Amino acid sequence: MDAAGRNPEAEASRTVVSGAFAVLGSLRGLGSARVSEVQRACGLPRTTVTRLLAHLRRAGAVERTGDRWRLGPVIMELGAEVPAEPRLRAVAQRPLMELAGATGGLVALSVDIGGRGLMVEVLPGDRPVARAPRPGLLHEDDLAAVGLPVARLAVVRAHERAHTGDMRPVIDAGGVDPRVSCVAAPLRLSPSDTGAVSLMLPGGAGIPDPMVNATRRTAGRIATELSRPALTPPRLPASGQGHDDPSDV
Repeated sequence: MDAAGRNPEAEASRTVVSGAFAVLGSLRGLGSARVSEVQRACGLPRTTVTRLLAHLRRAGAVERTGDRWRLGPVIMELGAEVPAEPRLRAVAQRPLMELAGATGGLVALSVDIGGRGLMVEVLPGDRPVARAPRPGLLHEDDLAAVGLPVARLAVVRAHERAHTGDMRPVIDAGGVDPRVSCVAAPLRLSPSDTGAVSLMLPGGAGIPDPMVNATRRTAGRIATELSRPALTPPRLPASGQGHDDPSDV
C-alpha cells in the first residue's frame, strides 16, 4: 500500500487484464489482423499491444501466422465450454429441435469466430450417422487424423459462404464420408461472425429437397430472431418511489 492507501501491484494487474481483454476483443472483431490494426482497434499504445500479444501467445490465447494475429486454441476451447453468445443457443434451441423431430436426422449448430469453427450444439436424431460431430472446436489436425479434410466439410464451406453473403445451402452427398450425407445452411450472426445449421443423414445418397428447404428455413428463423432486439426486464421503481409505502399498495 502507498501513502494514499492504494495497492500499486493490484492496480497494475487490473491494467494488464483490461488491456488483454481489449486486445482479445479487437481480434474477435477483426478475425485476423496485424499489430497496427489491433492497436487502432483497441486504442492502446503499439508497444503495449505488442507486449500483450506476446504474453497471450505464450498462454495459447492468440496465435501468429506471418505478420497476422488471431484468437488461439485456448480461447476457442473456453468458448466450447462457456458459449460466447448465450442468446444464440436460447434462440436456436426450439428451431433445431423441430428440425431434428421432423427429419429424424442429426442436427447441429456451428459458428465461425476468428477463423475457427466451433460446434455449439449437436442433437442426435433417430437415424444414427457414422462419425457424428461433437460439441467443441473443429480441430483441423483431429479431423485429418480420422480422414476428414476440414476444407471439404459442408459446415466449413457454409461458414465461408456466409462471410461472402452467399446464403445458399451447401450439400455433401457422401463426398467427405460415403456413409454420411449433409446439408449446411449458412447463418450470418454479425458482421464478423458466421454460423451454420446442418442436417446429417446416414448414407451417401444426398439430402431430399424437402429436408434441404427445412434446414434453410431453420437457419432463417434463427437469423430473424437474432436480429430482433433482446427483451429487457422491466425496471424496478427507484428507492423512495413507487410502492415503498405499504399504505399505497
